[in-house]
Amino acid sequence: MSEQEDRQQNISPGARLVGVVIGCVFGGIGLTLITFLWSQPFGGFHSPPLFFRIIGSLISIPFVMVGGFTAFRSLTARGSRLTGVRATRKSSPSKKKKRSSYACPHCNAPIGEESDVSPHGDVKCSYCKKWFNIHSD
Repeated sequence: MSEQEDRQQNISPGARLVGVVIGCVFGGIGLTLITFLWSQPFGGFHSPPLFFRIIGSLISIPFVMVGGFTAFRSLTARGSRLTGVRATRKSSPSKKKKRSSYACPHCNAPIGEESDVSPHGDVKCSYCKKWFNIHSD
């Protein structure tokens, strides 16, 4: 196991605390809104109508869920596991190969050393007079 994998498996308490605080803030906002909307008596003075209670609850439920999930995962997380990513990266062969010299894709004529290449890689073939880009496959 490398040093980087060790660091990712051992999450510091400060990082966990930040996640818990952010989760509690989001969850607290949602719970405060739900509590305010539904604790008021129906038909009372300055009480929110039923439509606002339902819409407000639908808006605050994702706050509670995201906040709770963030706080929970911050406490129980063990770090990211990169072994699956690394295994797939090793198994797939690299398709890009570096070219030692460039050739025109239309006529296969080699590009001369004196050819001008734009910063974007556009070149005009001196043989067939067609434009192409050396960066495209």
